[in-house]
Amino acid sequence: MKNIFILLVMTSLNACATPKIESESTIFAFVGEQIYFYEFQPSIDGDFVLMDLAFKAKYRVIEKVHGDYASNVISFEAYDHYGTPEFSKYKYVLLFVSEHNGEIYHEKYQFFDVYKTRSGLWAYCGTPFEYEEYEIEPKPLENIDFYPEIEYSTIMYNETFAKREFPEPVFEHRNGKAICRQGVYLDELFRIKEETVLKSRGYFD
Repeated sequence: MKNIFILLVMTSLNACATPKIESESTIFAFVGEQIYFYEFQPSIDGDFVLMDLAFKAKYRVIEKVHGDYASNVISFEAYDHYGTPEFSKYKYVLLFVSEHNGEIYHEKYQFFDVYKTRSGLWAYCGTPFEYEEYEIEPKPLENIDFYPEIEYSTIMYNETFAKREFPEPVFEHRNGKAICRQGVYLDELFRIKEETVLKSRGYFD
């Protein structure tokens, strides 16, 4: 009876334990859907002055891209010097998080908004670079059938401005709309961050 009781206690403790990121790089990259996101005031020791806004987030793990996490829901903290993190504005995002001292944190400013395709894969619309194209060799964009379509109204623009804001052939212009036709898939999105900013932060050789 005593052994059964101990087994039940250990099982209960394991069930309540917080999952850990399992990754040689310590990075967990995943497509996530937001459950909640709110600002909080972290406790600060001593005279340290936090120059960032702090947020708590919980996301549903839709697809794992790098590393593993033994739950379909993940909670983490995010910090941003400029305000509310941009990634929180999108329904689905490719996020990069890491674990430090038992807490999970968003890798500052690193994300891609992603969208479902007719094939069932996830992809980014357009060219996914900010400055990374100067550090790695970019791959050509692929023709992608986003489903539902990603479209932007251009009815208020003249043709020249519309095609400058939504360049062809990335976008098809039709009936006052710019419809996304090209982009990149998750593997390329991860490579971009792996070989640039995450490498510079020491996560990859």
